[in-house]
Amino acid sequence: MQISTASFYNRSAAQMSRLNADLNRYQTEMTTKKLNVASQDSTAWMMLGGIKKDDADAKAFSANITLSRGLLAQADTALGNVDDRLVRVRELATRAANETLNDKDRTSIATELGQLREGLMALANTRDVRGHAIFGGVGDVAFAKDADGAIKYTGIDATGATLVDIDSTARIRIGDASEIQVGIDGSRVFGGAAGTTDVFKLIDDLKAAMEMPLTAPATTGGTTGTGGTTGGTGTTGGTGGTGGTTGGTGGTGGTGTTDPTATTPFDAEAARSKYALAIKSALGKLDSAEAQITSARAANGARAARLEIESSQLESVGIDREEARSSLEDVDIPTMTVQFQKTLTILNATQATISKLANLSLFNYLK
Repeated sequence: MQISTASFYNRSAAQMSRLNADLNRYQTEMTTKKLNVASQDSTAWMMLGGIKKDDADAKAFSANITLSRGLLAQADTALGNVDDRLVRVRELATRAANETLNDKDRTSIATELGQLREGLMALANTRDVRGHAIFGGVGDVAFAKDADGAIKYTGIDATGATLVDIDSTARIRIGDASEIQVGIDGSRVFGGAAGTTDVFKLIDDLKAAMEMPLTAPATTGGTTGTGGTTGGTGTTGGTGGTGGTTGGTGGTGGTGTTDPTATTPFDAEAARSKYALAIKSALGKLDSAEAQITSARAANGARAARLEIESSQLESVGIDREEARSSLEDVDIPTMTVQFQKTLTILNATQATISKLANLSLFNYLK
């Protein structure tokens, strides 16, 4: 079989060119990554595209989880402060049940209850780091005073209809198909929703009880009537006539004026009974109000626990996704180094072999 000189050199050049290309590719992959263009492996390239998209989504979900943690922690702090103030209201109500308190003591309690009421309203209108009201409502505040000074939830109108649904609106997406509620329905915490205790009305009623009179007010009796004028002196009769008439009849005594309150005596026993009943009612409602706070904190804590689970799952999926990406894109440096050295050895051997064969000719033999 005869091989032309041109064919021999063309084949040798092609072989060395392929080996050089392999060496360049190995060197590039060792310094960058295994898959640089789609033409290298279209299927792997598409898989990498999906992995990169999932990575971007995971970063956004992780940021949302971090934000949600902060919002839920802020809500729990607000609920804890509300609980502390209700404990103080209970202490005052228990103290008010003491029959030894005087009017000054009850006035002092009423003043502190007013301050606690304003403090609770401020907590009810707490805003989160985004500027949103933690306890919902409509507009800038969750609770506002009406024309009579009563504190009402703004998320419910005068007919009792709900204007904003916290369960469906105050949510943050933390996964492909999962969301978490970060807001709290203030009407279920402070009252306003059906079947709940109105915390603000409870304090108003307790404050009104402190202002109830428990002793009879000072009264003034009626004045005594003035006696009538004395009768006149009879005139003297004429000569031989009959003596004059007797003196006139004394005047009738005057009628004294009467204080209207004096007609209905103050019933101190009834007043104290009404006062005790108001205190007992307030203490009973406080049990319900504190249960509302406890329930809200428990639900808030459950959502925080769910965030930890979601975060852990996100991290686990991220590790699996990184392993898949690494298998498609990253270079195994030890293996690639061996392959590089092997190809380099083959190239050197090929070059040496071609050089020897190129010198095999009749002219060289005749020498």
